Amino acid sequence: MMLLNPQWLWIIPFLSLYIVYHRRRGSAISFSLRPVMLLLAVLFTVVTLSRPVLPQKPLDMEQEGSDVIFAVDISYSMQATDIAPTRLEAARKVLEEAVTADRHNRFGVLAFTTNPIILSPLTRDDELLLHLFSGLDTSLVVTHGTSMEGVLKLARKMSSAPHPIVVLLSDGGDAADYSRKAEWAKSNGLIIDVVLLATPGGTTLKESDGRMLRDEAGNIVVTARNDAVEVLAERTGGTVIYGADVSALLSAIERQGRDDVGNRTKVNIYHELFYYPLWLALLFAMLGMTDLNRRLTDYFKGFRRA
Repeated sequence: MMLLNPQWLWIIPFLSLYIVYHRRRGSAISFSLRPVMLLLAVLFTVVTLSRPVLPQKPLDMEQEGSDVIFAVDISYSMQATDIAPTRLEAARKVLEEAVTADRHNRFGVLAFTTNPIILSPLTRDDELLLHLFSGLDTSLVVTHGTSMEGVLKLARKMSSAPHPIVVLLSDGGDAADYSRKAEWAKSNGLIIDVVLLATPGGTTLKESDGRMLRDEAGNIVVTARNDAVEVLAERTGGTVIYGADVSALLSAIERQGRDDVGNRTKVNIYHELFYYPLWLALLFAMLGMTDLNRRLTDYFKGFRRA
């Protein structure tokens, strides 16, 4: 037998303190069954919460899914606030909600500006990914440019699946034409979903000192959504999503998934025993909180006098 939640056992030492407390107050626990019954009820409740089980033979199960690679734009324009609170913060929330909701696929994470970097290889460890996403903040934003070519090539190298799904979270970058990149992605089996985190009208950006960002000519920079990037999704069988719509993204991933990535895992099987201490806890609670405990106490007092 083993306990799956042994942390509940820390309550047991307090039961001994309860007994000591009553003895110091002069309570005759030996001549009254009520405290004893209630103590036993609490004790067996603790054992129930500790979840006693009998381990069974583990089962080998095969898991299938798709490779999903999140590519997060961390260029300077992702600090814009037209998608509240910022474009980058909205991207982070999309990542967290998608990974939490989808336990079927493997996920990898790239970050890119003018060059891409791997933040996480493909994994099903959602706890690791959530910890990673918590570190995605504006301190990572170091450049003003965006390049899609490098991130697509690195995403293709990350997965050996025939058709990995690439989720591009970006404001669209600054290129006027992505047709050649779209053809390359299609010929290499990528399915690209574009999550556009910007508004058509856009907004201004601020420098670290609070002043408006200006270009070399002294004009105030306005960063807006670049719809040219939509061709990446259109030519690869992907989906274009406007804003941080997690449900639309999950629907797209489910529709595009081909279950072309599989692995075997062991699943532990247990025979539950919690109902035995649960019934005992209920029994002793009933004895301690009804007239039955008084009758039993009177009986044992008479037995002792005899």
